[in-house]
Amino acid sequence: MKNTLGLVGRKIGMTRIFGADGSVIPVTVIQAGPCPVVDKKVEARDGYAALQVGFEEIPAHRLTKPEQGHQQKANCGFYRMLKEFRLGSVEEYEVGQKLTVEMFAPGEKVRVTGTSKGRGFAGVMRRWNFGGAPATHGHEKVHRKPGSIGQCAWPSKVFKGKKLPGQLGNKTATMPNIEIVDVRPEDNVVLVRGQIPGPRQGIVILRKLK
Repeated sequence: MKNTLGLVGRKIGMTRIFGADGSVIPVTVIQAGPCPVVDKKVEARDGYAALQVGFEEIPAHRLTKPEQGHQQKANCGFYRMLKEFRLGSVEEYEVGQKLTVEMFAPGEKVRVTGTSKGRGFAGVMRRWNFGGAPATHGHEKVHRKPGSIGQCAWPSKVFKGKKLPGQLGNKTATMPNIEIVDVRPEDNVVLVRGQIPGPRQGIVILRKLK
């Protein structure tokens, strides 16, 4: 993944807006930032260069004592979430500086990362789109089963990576090349074209592509 700057935000939901030609554009509303720089990681001290930013200011008593001590050094409040963005150089940024949605522009492409909706335990037909067994001709109570998952005597195990029933969703999902339709700095809101991973109020990360 490229070393690029970004923002932390929350997915508010989906709506639609109208383009200049009257076309309907489905968009996802993301409330992103402002994200203050809480800490700077430098090559000489930490072995890599990165900005650690905060998101969603909260009362100090909501954090543990070590978390309070770490965030207090920046003297810019206390935040629910901290996120690092690796960069080639962090010399142009200062601790306490606030990053806002103004870093993005309409028409720009970004990379959006979120946690997909958790769907619980699912069978192979729902989880992996298996076709299932035939409905007749001697098939009884196996219509949604996965079928054979290995060999007879050798290697006497199921190979890793075999598609089986299990947890569906609730995984980190990244969508590249998502277009920004509009930026509204007065509301700290970004509108992106189409859908993105996660439920309403879910945490998302927006990264610049370059």
